[in-house]
This record gives sequence, C-alpha cells and structure tokens, in this order.
Amino acid sequence: MAATAPQPLPQQWWFGTWAVHNELWAHSKGQGVTVAVLDTGVEADLPELSGAVLAGANFESGGGDGRTDTDPHETNGHGTGISVLIASRGGNSGFLGIAPEARILPIVTQSARAYAKGLRFAADRGAKVINMSQGLPGPCPAELQEAVRYAIERDAVIVTAAGNDGLEGNPSLHPANCKGVLSVGAADVNARPWEKTERQPYVDIAGPGVAASTVVRNGTLQQGISGTSISAALTSGVVALVRSKYPQMRNREVVQKLVASAKDIGPTGRDDMTGYGFIRPYRIFEGKLPQNTGNPVFEEYDAWAKANPAKDRPGGDAAPSPQSSSGIGQTLSDLSGVLAFAGGGLVLLVAVLFARSRQRRTAMATGAGGLPGAPHGGMPPAMMPGAGIPPAPGQMPGPPPAMGAPGPMVPPQGGGLPPQGAPQYQPPQQAPGYGPPQGYGPPPAMGGGYVPPQQRGDAPHQPGEYQQQPPPQH
Repeated sequence: MAATAPQPLPQQWWFGTWAVHNELWAHSKGQGVTVAVLDTGVEADLPELSGAVLAGANFESGGGDGRTDTDPHETNGHGTGISVLIASRGGNSGFLGIAPEARILPIVTQSARAYAKGLRFAADRGAKVINMSQGLPGPCPAELQEAVRYAIERDAVIVTAAGNDGLEGNPSLHPANCKGVLSVGAADVNARPWEKTERQPYVDIAGPGVAASTVVRNGTLQQGISGTSISAALTSGVVALVRSKYPQMRNREVVQKLVASAKDIGPTGRDDMTGYGFIRPYRIFEGKLPQNTGNPVFEEYDAWAKANPAKDRPGGDAAPSPQSSSGIGQTLSDLSGVLAFAGGGLVLLVAVLFARSRQRRTAMATGAGGLPGAPHGGMPPAMMPGAGIPPAPGQMPGPPPAMGAPGPMVPPQGGGLPPQGAPQYQPPQQAPGYGPPQGYGPPPAMGGGYVPPQQRGDAPHQPGEYQQQPPPQH
C-alpha cells in the first residue's frame, strides 16, 4: 500500500488557497531547483531543512558558508524561517514548504553592498530563484542594480518583499524598487490587502502574508506572523515549482505568467498595494492564462537596460574574504524593529525604512491604482510573541528585517520566544481547517475579487479539503 503523502498543518492556509497539495504538487515539488535566500543565514541542522541547505556565503562577516543563522535574536532566525516557508521537508513539526524538494543556497546579506555581492554569488552558482525578504530605505544603488542585471542575464528570477511600513511612513525600499525584480505585497486568507503592506509603484503582485506561520531556528513553530517577507518567500516557492516543471522556460516568461495569473483584488487595474493582484499559480500549470498579456516587470527593466548599457566588468563574486566586507554601509544594527500583538497572533512588522519609489509601472495599468500613501515600510523584525501595541516608529533601535509580530514594547534584542524548557513544537489548538484570526470581519465586496478555492469554478478540489472557516462576525 502506498504511503500517505505528507499533509500541511492546518495553519498553512495558503496550501488550500493555492491548491498546493492537490494541484501544484501533482506537477512539481521543486526538484532540481536552487533557491538562493539572501538574508541572515540558515540554520542548516534544523530537521525541517534536513538535506536541503547547500554551502553558501557570508558577505557581512567575511567568513562562513551561510549555514548558521546570524539573526541577533538567538532563538529566532529570519533567514531560517523564510527558508522553511520555501523548502521545509516536514521535520519534527510537520510544517511543509511550498517546494519541499528544492535546495536552499544561504547567503548572509544585510547591506546594499552585500546584496550586490550576494546576487552575483547566487547567479554564479546556478540559483534560478533568488529570494530577498529584506530591504533598506532609499533608491536602488547603482551597484545593486548592476548586480540585478547580472543575475537576470543568468536567468534568475529575483523575488523581493515590498515592505511592511505602509502605515508608518511608507518609504521606498531597495531591492524592491530595483528594475527587473518581482516585488510582492501581502494579502490575507480572504485575499484582502494587508493594511501594513507598502503602497508603492514598484509593487507587482501579492501573495499570502497575513496570519501565517513558520518554524524558526530553535525548532519552535511561530504562528500568527504577518508581513511581505512571508508573501515573498511563498512566491519564491511557487517560482521554484514552475522552474522545476518547465526547466526550459526563461525567467522572463516565468515572471510574465505569474503576473498574468493574478486576480485583481484592489481598485480596478493595477494598484500600489497589490500590484496586478493576488497570484494564482495553479493557472500556470493548467494553462488557463489570458493571451497576449504584457510583462510590466521586464518591460520596465528593458527600458532601463537600454538607457544604461552594461559596462565591461569582471564576473561574479567568489566566496567573501575577511577584507571583502569592509565598509559595507548600513547593517542590521542600524535598522529598527518593532513588535506588536494583535488579535491574539503575532504580526510581522517591518523594520526597515526605505526612501524613494521607482517610476510607476504602466505597461498593464488599467485603473487609478494605489491607495493613499502611508508610513514606513520594510522587512519584519525578529519573530517574538507578546501582547500589547506596537511602539511608535523610530523607537527601539535594533536588528533589521526579521519576521516580527504584534507584541508588547519589547526591545528587539530581547528574544521573546517561549520560555526555556517549553516544548519546541506545540500542536495547534484549533480544529482542522484554517480559521482567520479574531478581528477579521467578512470579506469586503470586491468586484471580480478573489474566490476561495473551494468555491472556484476553474480548479477541482476534493470536498472538505482545506476548507476555510468563515471569519467571525462582529
């Protein structure tokens, strides 16, 4: 008798929304694809990532292979949590990644110069997907944009987090505002834009990023976290599935198909919170995509590349030496992180401030696009549980992007995970099936909006599988 296929945890609501288990995995599980994760490093000995983590590099300290998470919060680990979302094998917790047969190339990067070196390193080692769930304030530096060009010319798809400070200054962030990257905003189980996602003209698409969960480096299952770090990671997992299924498909076509699969969930046409909409990757495998759609991400990149011809320069970066990390600009300790607790769940608040937006994408725009501007954006701070309200912007300087959560005013360095001695993994207390966090009302009326998978008419599902409980009424 054949062994039963692993099942996702009830909290992994995106498995139902994207029909991962029933549809996507029938085509691919990411075999043969390397996903580079430019972040804080990855705890390679975590059971969930057993056999998944390759030797990478550390472009901050100048030593190491990226297989140790350098997140200053000892019990957390942003890079590890991101990698688990992408490629977890299940491990002790049973938490499954979107692409459980993909490999992770860990690269420690927390500054613009390190981002550039990391991109070249990843491209030279054959990474066809590069995830950057982090960012810094300001326009895309020339050195970083050239590194993006280098990776694109080597057929990589670069996925970036749009930023989490939409209500706290709404700064423009790099690498999300670099030309040629796929910038991802966050949406909830009802395909509504996350209120803290950045409102920026560089946002291309949206993916699941609210009331999510992952496993951090000490083996703890963190629940109720939100942020564009998560939506970018899950999107990177989807890209790995597509690239595994269609190895001859070039990066341009992969990005074009992802954008074409999106369902408009905001104002009619492209908007600054969710771009062209919430992606539906099952449509790529089913061949149910609109014909003759544009490719706004690469159309904008091509215009930039034509105006800025590549200069002769040496190839990619080798593994860093101690000297290579000198003078690397802003690092983790320069960024501020805030934790907040809302609706009984961890909310991933972004702690990176970014500054300038890039030119609005116009190739496929059909509407006014965009919500009113809002405050700061960036990456999530360390994942730590707590209770209370988020501190005011600018308080508590601390580490950079790390999946944060709604909690009390706890300094980022505080750790904040369950007390020592608590079991590393605690089974969820809820019944099977994902129930939106408290405080969620019924989904708003959205003309032509997203339809949950069990109600879709364009993709079959087994009755009762991954049914989403209706949001509580208030």
